[in-house]
Amino acid sequence: MTWTQIWAGDDYKIKDPDGKDKLDVGDFIKNDFCKELLGQAVSCNTLGTHEDAGATELAMLKFIVRCDVEYQHLRQKFLPNPKDLMRFPFDSSRKRMSTIIELETDAKTEHGYHKRIHVKGASEIVLATCSHYLDSAGNKQPLDDQMNQKLATIISGYAKEALRTIAFAYKDLQENEGGPLHEEKEEGSKIYKIEEDGLTLICIAGIKDIIRDEVPGAVRECNTAGVRVRMVTGDNKITAIAIAKECGILQEGEENEDCVCMEGPEFNEYVGSLISKETKERILVMGKNA
Repeated sequence: MTWTQIWAGDDYKIKDPDGKDKLDVGDFIKNDFCKELLGQAVSCNTLGTHEDAGATELAMLKFIVRCDVEYQHLRQKFLPNPKDLMRFPFDSSRKRMSTIIELETDAKTEHGYHKRIHVKGASEIVLATCSHYLDSAGNKQPLDDQMNQKLATIISGYAKEALRTIAFAYKDLQENEGGPLHEEKEEGSKIYKIEEDGLTLICIAGIKDIIRDEVPGAVRECNTAGVRVRMVTGDNKITAIAIAKECGILQEGEENEDCVCMEGPEFNEYVGSLISKETKERILVMGKNA
């Protein structure tokens, strides 16, 4: 995967996205505070390194290194106590990952409290939690209906180009916000209170998932043999459709046919759930006895 496009107040296509030369961050981020936030967001709210990161995280780390950011240094600086690390991991139902970083005591913050949460995840999910965004000059602006629509258009445009869209946002915390350890959540919810609202959008990344050369041919062979290939994904539906077309899984116009393209909840409702009532009850009993 490769980070090929970014919206950070303005839309920008990364020059030579697969290259190794340093990127001029000033081409797409004009403000020092935005650069600092992006460095924190990618460095501290990702998992792994160049040696062991997953494909999406690796694309982010490679990008930030090309921006001349030493991500390991920032992790040591803002996550000084690994045993006390406050992190809410990604899963398919949350569609976001959050990490609370510890700022320096002389850092300028909105509330005089030196902890900040960084959130990244599916763009439409993260955007729904934002009340503000950073414009191209790094100024914090209210996220009104007009701007929301503009960002929705950006996300849709990226997705139509088969790009995975990931939003980065932050919030300067107040003391005891979301509880003394900032980890309160509603009963039965997987979303923590400090992730729910009041965030400020930093940027939106467009990450390209490169199709391996042999995939379209393999799909054609299956179709010739009478095997209908279908793709299951947790990605944005528009992105998934674009990738399916590149692979030859979908032909132009097929996405409009009934039940060809479905999101998880829609599919689950259509098939009447893949988990029986008895299995759900057993899971509940196991959870209570754990």
